[in-house]
This record gives sequence, C-alpha cells and structure tokens, in this order.
Amino acid sequence: MVSHELIAHYGVLVVFLNVLGASLGLPVPVMPTLITIGASCAIATPSASAMLPQMAVMLAAAVAGGVLGDLIWFQGGKRYGERTLHTVCSLSLSRESCITRTENFFSKWGVRLLIVARFVPGLSLVSVPLCGAMAVRLRSFLWHDCAGVALWASAGLMIGGIFASQIEQIFAMLSDLGWHALLIAGSALALYILYRYCRRAMMARTLRKAQIGVESLQEFLEH
Repeated sequence: MVSHELIAHYGVLVVFLNVLGASLGLPVPVMPTLITIGASCAIATPSASAMLPQMAVMLAAAVAGGVLGDLIWFQGGKRYGERTLHTVCSLSLSRESCITRTENFFSKWGVRLLIVARFVPGLSLVSVPLCGAMAVRLRSFLWHDCAGVALWASAGLMIGGIFASQIEQIFAMLSDLGWHALLIAGSALALYILYRYCRRAMMARTLRKAQIGVESLQEFLEH
C-alpha cells in the first residue's frame, strides 16, 4: 500500500531525484513515480483546490530536476560535440539508429523538438546534447526544455490524479502478493532487456554481413 504520509514528506525530493536521474540517463522508473505521486496527492487531499498546490510543487520539482540534468548534457554537447552524442547513444539499447533518428527529427523541428522529445523513448537523451552540438542559444534551450519537461511531467501527474482509485487498488493487490509481485516485475523487465539486446545483436550482424557483401562486390568489380 502506498504510504501517503511518506509521499507528503518526501515526494518532492523523490520526484526531483527521479527526473534528474532520468535526464542523466539512469534507468529509474520516473513515469511510474510521477503517476504514483499524482495518485497519492489526489487521494490524500479532500478537494481539487487543496490538491492543485501540491501538484504544482511536484511539477516544479520535476522541471527543476529535468532541466538541471539536461543542462549537463547540453553543455557536454556544446563542448565535445559528436563524442557526447556517441556517449549518450551508448546508454541506449538501440544505439545504432539513435543519432540518425534524432538528427532527422532535429532537422525538421529544430529546438522545438524538446517540447515533445520526452514522450518518445530515448529521444530526449540524444536531442539535448544535439542542441548543444548545433549551437542552440542557451535561452532558447532553457525555454523549450522547461516547456517540454513541464508538459511531460504534467501528463504523468494528471494520469495519476485521474486514475487515483484504480492505482490505489493495484498497489493494494501488489501488497497482498508481497515478494511475488517483485519477482514478476523483475522477470518481465529482464525479458524485455534480453529481447532488445538480442534484437540489437541481430541487427548488428545483418549490417555487418551486408557491409562485407558490398566490400566483396567492390573487390570483384575492381578485378
């Protein structure tokens, strides 16, 4: 069962650290955290007028953590350029296409990409240093990044607030299952990571064979 008293005392810090960690590329469950926090705020407060200030504080913590983490990658992209992009893509399970995909998005949308980047898995982590590498002005970056983080965090908090009773029932059920719930969740996460890793390995092998085939054809034509 979710402890609403603990969330009331430490929710701001939890939101800040989760969003900061996600912005830095750490595998933290930031969206489930935002949804849980939003549900707790809705359940613990008797009216919408009392809930809105709490939601606003949580949103401010999310924006502060997100922009702070993004600033680090932005400065890294501005200073080190392509090396930072490769470092960021090494954190992705689909790193072969992350730079190309982000550059395509950026060429179409520019810095406005930051407003929706967090809704696309892996896009935000690469688009932020790309903005630095493309010499986007700091003021423009901060404005668009704040808007993007606020929109994304608001979605998570609002989902939690709207479906608060259902989320409370889910946590009650998980509490009854005890350690079995953790085992199921851990197994599902491990299978997902294994699937993505195998898919990446197969793609890399296919690309390597295609490259070898092209090189062999070139050698044949030259001779």
